[in-house]
Amino acid sequence: MAQRAPSGGVSARPKSAAYEPRHSTAAVDRNRIRATEVTARIERVSIDPDGSGLGRRVGTSAMWSALNAGLLRASTFLFSLLVARLVVPYEFGVFTVALTIMTFALSLPELGVSSAIVREHDRSRDIAPTVFTISLLGGAVLAGVMVLGAPFFASELGAPAAAGAVRVLAIIPLLSGLSVVPTALMSRDFMQRQRFITDAAFFVVSTGTMLVLVLLGHPILGLAWGQVAGQVVSIALLILMAPERYWPGFRRTEARRLFGFGLPLAGSNLLTMAIANVDFIVVGHWLGAQKLAYYNLAFSIVGWPVTIFSAVLISVTLPTLSRVRHDGVELTRHVRAGMSAVVAGSFPAYALLCALAGSLIDVVYGPRWHAAWSALVVLGIFGATRTVLLMLSDLAVALGLTRRLLHIQLTWFACLVPTMIVCVTRWGIVGAGIAHALVVTVIVLPMYLVTVRRRTPVPLSALSFVLGRPFIGSIGAAAAAYGGASLIVGDVSKLLVGLACGLTAYALLAGPWMLRVARMLAAMYWRDHSGPAAQRPRTPLPAEPLVAPHG
Repeated sequence: MAQRAPSGGVSARPKSAAYEPRHSTAAVDRNRIRATEVTARIERVSIDPDGSGLGRRVGTSAMWSALNAGLLRASTFLFSLLVARLVVPYEFGVFTVALTIMTFALSLPELGVSSAIVREHDRSRDIAPTVFTISLLGGAVLAGVMVLGAPFFASELGAPAAAGAVRVLAIIPLLSGLSVVPTALMSRDFMQRQRFITDAAFFVVSTGTMLVLVLLGHPILGLAWGQVAGQVVSIALLILMAPERYWPGFRRTEARRLFGFGLPLAGSNLLTMAIANVDFIVVGHWLGAQKLAYYNLAFSIVGWPVTIFSAVLISVTLPTLSRVRHDGVELTRHVRAGMSAVVAGSFPAYALLCALAGSLIDVVYGPRWHAAWSALVVLGIFGATRTVLLMLSDLAVALGLTRRLLHIQLTWFACLVPTMIVCVTRWGIVGAGIAHALVVTVIVLPMYLVTVRRRTPVPLSALSFVLGRPFIGSIGAAAAAYGGASLIVGDVSKLLVGLACGLTAYALLAGPWMLRVARMLAAMYWRDHSGPAAQRPRTPLPAEPLVAPHG
């Protein structure tokens, strides 16, 4: 239920290129890589001329990513139940403030240079030592800022009691410099099985540490030290399992080139983090720690679906789209496949969350958290839209449209800040959800669609195949779930009946479409492309001429 754990111990939003959910498992490293990838220009990389092996590699990596995100999300969910029973909303709100401050600090340590290892896979030996040094120095500086500025930052966010937790969490930016290079190398080589092991280790250690300290009477610091302990173990495993090992070093020529794109990216990363956390800052400052805790719970629940799907996208879509970006037909096939897989699961999940919000919170977390239900209903709209933005942002990055992405981010932030302040002061935590839903659906999504139409070879008709049927099915699922639950008395019965009605309605409305998607994904990513199957006709695309990119 928590928001911004640096890794799997306390869940949080992964926010991506566009908007990543607050930290899911091992999110310190994951958020940093995604933020830099989203704004970095992807240079040309070599691939097999016929593309053989790429589909299998992508499919295997996606499978491990999904397993990682799914199992660890389930573990984090169980952990959140313990926190809901052991920690009162005010105490958890104080801890949320500390995590928010740490999130900003973690957006800057490596100054945007780690993405060079992912995109320049053949030059790791040349650039990794310099990236290592930059990350270590950046992490040390930001850790010092957190320690010295803890009282001021905590007071500004409405929770002076969070200063101690901020100082404890300052250890994480200091340690994060050690994990930047190993994490980038694993991302480069699709090593999602190894990431699963490190994330699982984080969860076990952080949860165990937290439980011991909370039961001993240290709820806020117990949550903080749990994150630190988990990070220590996770980083140690990352270093041991990395495919290559490097010591810190420094080459002036490499540093000059890295800073040339890294410093602008660092600014963009900070902007991304500001977008990702402006709601928490506004809610904490204007409404206080307890309201922030309710809002954090709602946002954490909204992060359940997007955490799983964004974890898969982070691991496979950007490398895959980068390798086929010069072939418009192949690019469209992979975009359609990735988007189909994401929305087929995320749209109905968010529809059911909106329809059954009150019963879900009461059954899972207890009546004392019931105040979060109204924010959850509105945030579900934002969450569903966010899953679409994840794929579109990766497409833009793969095609080198980073200036356009920066323009979208600037517009997003400029519109979100005043909207958030007005809506929160008028409607409380529900207003925060309203602000997100308004800005992302009315302004941000249309800007992404215009970018796809004008600057990529992917026709919008390919996206209509992806979005139309699951959207209709999800609306029907929400209506059926709400109608079925309204006829029943008792929260548990409402929840079970609502889920049954909603899932049945979605299967009837979108089932045939999902079967076609499953066959398409199996043909592209899990069949053996080295044998006769590789010669089979590809899944046909809409008969619309591709639009050539022009900038």
